[in-house]
Amino acid sequence: MPTAFRFVLAIGFVPTLAAFAATAAAQPSALLVRGVTLIDGNGGVPVDDTTVVIEGDRIAAVGGADLPIPDGAEVIDGRRRYLVPGLMDMHVHLRGGGSRRDGGAVTVEQERAGLRGLHSYLYAGVTTIYDAGNRSAFIFQLRRKERADEIVAPRIFATGGTVASPNGHGGPYLVEAWPEDRAVLDEHIATGPDILKIGQDEHGWMMRPLINQLPVDLLERIIRHYHEQGIRSTIHVSTERTAWEAIYAGVDTLAHPIIQAPVSDAYLEMMAVRRVPTVSTLTIGEAASRLVEHPEHLDETLYRDTVESEEIARLKTEQRAREQENGRTGWLRTMTPIAQENLRRLHAAGKDIVVCGTDQFSGPAVHRELELLVEGGIPPADAIVIATRNAARFLGRLDEMGTVESGKLADLVILDADPTVDIDNLKRIVSVIKGGQIVDRSALDLPVNRGPL
Repeated sequence: MPTAFRFVLAIGFVPTLAAFAATAAAQPSALLVRGVTLIDGNGGVPVDDTTVVIEGDRIAAVGGADLPIPDGAEVIDGRRRYLVPGLMDMHVHLRGGGSRRDGGAVTVEQERAGLRGLHSYLYAGVTTIYDAGNRSAFIFQLRRKERADEIVAPRIFATGGTVASPNGHGGPYLVEAWPEDRAVLDEHIATGPDILKIGQDEHGWMMRPLINQLPVDLLERIIRHYHEQGIRSTIHVSTERTAWEAIYAGVDTLAHPIIQAPVSDAYLEMMAVRRVPTVSTLTIGEAASRLVEHPEHLDETLYRDTVESEEIARLKTEQRAREQENGRTGWLRTMTPIAQENLRRLHAAGKDIVVCGTDQFSGPAVHRELELLVEGGIPPADAIVIATRNAARFLGRLDEMGTVESGKLADLVILDADPTVDIDNLKRIVSVIKGGQIVDRSALDLPVNRGPL
């Protein structure tokens, strides 16, 4: 770690220094990746000997070896390399900000913890995240700083607090009636959410049976109110019945797949027509059973490189003991293959439906999510689409991101092995580019880069 970087970390001014350290080198006015094998995110066959021209934060051109080199461009040798769109995680709960109900200012320590989590995503090739529920002051402060280029981070889309029925799944914005509780929703809207997240689960992820749910007519009115403000919506569901209700109430996306039973043919037929983006979140269930049965997975290189050693120790001890005691491991072990098969069938019904999301807090989880999708029967090439193009569709931003096409944001990852052959090759990262800027992965505030202070 550079001496200056180490000094500023020690005195606590992490966000400003992190932004400087990861972009300190002078950036060229244009980049050109020449001779690379392109996997563009649309699901087609990889294209050898491709040239990609980047000007500013956008992809200016994609073509063959005869594309002209812009004046002053930095040329990246892409031979024997593979270029994919930046990965996306469409269900994150970034750690570090405290309870969603906490008031007061965000502390330096909280922001530093959040920034380290964001750095873990960038290091793992994830250039965009959607935080699906967090303390508003915390996540929106990080979002503001990312959009102002004050910190080095993936693109952040966020909900802040979630909306639910009193004693339901989520909060802190609790709604019982319309129009009586409209002010609660307007209070949330005033915080600036990119997406409305609703909690609607009678079982609380099978941990709190028979909790409250929003009546369907109220659910429909809430979604319409946010749509009137130009805000998309997603919803936590776990059963087919609640998914049907939410979809016909007008929700834009589902924050989870159906996990409690195999989906019906009728549901698949409906989804083949409606194509409601559905976030995979296999990792959240599998993580608990995997932690109990195989805690050694936390010793894998990507975890060691990006997750603090104290957090790994806590997971292996305190959290593992908690999971062993609460008795849900067996249910989660059963749930995961059901969800995998439901997602495989949903993907067969429409290639643009399934979306990558982990319900986790760090970059390595995205790679595990894709491994689980492939293990469930989805081809690696399709899994890449799920983590790129389909994620952009979830955000309603497919016109500007998610694939390698002229005019789109230059969020890219260069690899040294073919991920369409083995999804694990997505971990073999050579370079990460976000908004046309090469991310200095060696300057990110992560264990892999941190020497003694």
